Amino acid sequence: MNCSSNLLFVTVPKSVEQLSKQLQSKIVDPLILQTLIDFSNRYWNGEEICREEWESLLKNSYLPLTIFENLFSGVLILTLAVFQIPEKLFTPELVCAELIAFGLAVEQAEQITQLKATSNFKIPKLPKLNDVKWRIDVTISTSNVSRILEPWILMELNLESGDQKTIHFPLAQFHSLRYQVASCLNQFTKLPV
Repeated sequence: MNCSSNLLFVTVPKSVEQLSKQLQSKIVDPLILQTLIDFSNRYWNGEEICREEWESLLKNSYLPLTIFENLFSGVLILTLAVFQIPEKLFTPELVCAELIAFGLAVEQAEQITQLKATSNFKIPKLPKLNDVKWRIDVTISTSNVSRILEPWILMELNLESGDQKTIHFPLAQFHSLRYQVASCLNQFTKLPV
């Protein structure tokens, strides 16, 4: 499963690792995997997969529902990773080789790489951030017992779509957020390029 290239993933997700183990152990029927690839293509194209199709697939197989869920999750993540490769970096041979290294058959790997060229997939995208403004608000609360000064962080996020989001959170949560962002940036600097 260790691929020499990092075209699809920086770190392999657990569902893809499970998919790879099940594919390499040869317990998954190729027709079932083919159907799951078709389902994932339909899912990313915005089509619904009706309940009857799932039930007929489960009836025609000997695998339990939990394994089906794991397989479909892994196939969804694999197809999404292929769809997200930018056109200028997309080389069908390299992608196909990496998919084969995950345990897919040659035909299935070729089918997934061809989906990128033939499908109008709708990949969910996160909103882009244009501007961030923040300030510290101090709420003065009076009660019979004591007077409390409680600092809060107020952040205004301006998104590319024109939406403006306002977030309030306590100072302790801000420090946790700051630590998480700093550790993510630190991990990015350690990634091989």
